[in-house]
Parts: sequence; structure tokens; C-alpha cells
Amino acid sequence: MRSIIRLALVALLSAGLCNLSVMAAAGAPLGMVVNAENAHLSEATAALGTNVFAGDSLQTDPDGTLRVRVGSNQVYLAAASFAMLLQDNDNIRVKLDRGTVGFSSPAASHFEIETPVGIIRGANGKAAFGEVTIVGPGKIMVAAYHGAIVVSNAGFERTIGEGNAYNVSLAQGPEGAGNGNGSDDNSGNTNNVPQKAVRNYEPLVFTAIITGTLAGLGYLVWHFDTESNPNPPTN
Repeated sequence: MRSIIRLALVALLSAGLCNLSVMAAAGAPLGMVVNAENAHLSEATAALGTNVFAGDSLQTDPDGTLRVRVGSNQVYLAAASFAMLLQDNDNIRVKLDRGTVGFSSPAASHFEIETPVGIIRGANGKAAFGEVTIVGPGKIMVAAYHGAIVVSNAGFERTIGEGNAYNVSLAQGPEGAGNGNGSDDNSGNTNNVPQKAVRNYEPLVFTAIITGTLAGLGYLVWHFDTESNPNPPTN
């Protein structure tokens, strides 16, 4: 009788250890907070060194900032921003619902930004450093500070070259207006509109922005990406 009881206890303990191992693997953190001020991680206050998991929400107050290292990627939330960190197999996605997110993504990184207008990622599997802002309903701003950035929607893609920035909005009216070549060659007809070009690429409309006006925002993201400590001590 005692032998049977011992065997039953051993079986229960073994099953429990297996379950713990599975739970630990499934709950592995995706990243870590490396800078936070007046920011929140899900329901808690974001703190230096805090682990970030898939499904966590990232939020900053009107005077807050938050930077998270996700693998070899860096994600920066400006003030009054809200996003969620998601994972699909090896692909990591930041779903931006409000505000501004800056990102630095190395070459061959499976990393992208989701917005109500489209998906943003580095072009051709190369390193990219950029920024995305939700301007209003159906409208975002995308800036490529280093490397080219792709904006995609409904199977259509448009590449924004390094040093360029565009307001991107969902198209209204007939599809395909504009030159539709899908490239940022700076040689298309701007219809004599001074200092900006309006182009429709199937479901999206791109309006060029004078990049000099973005210098301050670019420097801010660059500062957090390059000068802040990316490897803080863990708790």
C-alpha cells in the first residue's frame, strides 16, 4: 500500500514539474524596460529593469516617456502614447493605438509596428531607425531617420527612403490615383504643389513632409536609442 502511495506521489510531482517547465517557457519575457518616466506597464508603474511580456500594454502620461529593449530592437514611446506588445512565433509586433513610437530595428529582425492605417517595418530585411505617430483617425506620420521603411496595407507596399517623412492616410474615392509606382524616387509629378507631394498608392495616400521640421523629434528618439543605457541592472 505504501509503495502505491509513493508511486502516486512521484507521478504527481513529476507532472507538476513538467507543467512548471511549460509555463516558464510560455511565459518567457520578450524584453525589458530600460528607461521610464511617468509611464505604465499594463496595470503597474513602469520601472527600470522590469521584464516585458507578450500582451503587455505600454502607456505614457502626458509628460511621460518609456523605452523598452525587445531582443535586439529598441522601442521608444513619447508622451501621451499607448501601445501593446504582441508576438506571433518569431515575429514581434508593437500595436500603436495612440501617440508616437520610435523604433530601432537591426538587420533581419522580425519586428514591425501596427497602426490603424497599415504595418510599418524596415525595408528588405535591413536595419531601420524611424518613428510613427498617429495623427488622427485614418492618418499617421512615418519618418525614416536611418534606413528605408516600408508601409503596407491590404497587400500593397510603399517604401519611404532614408531621410524622408510622410503623412499617410487611408484613401478616399477611386483607387490608384497618382503615379502608383510604389517607390520613393523624388522624381514624380507633384502637380505644382509647393514643398509637398500628394500621391495615392491604392488604399493609401502619401503626403510628403519637409524633413527639417522633424529634426527635433528625430534627435529625441536618437538620444534615447544611442545614449541611454540599453542594459540596466535587473531587479
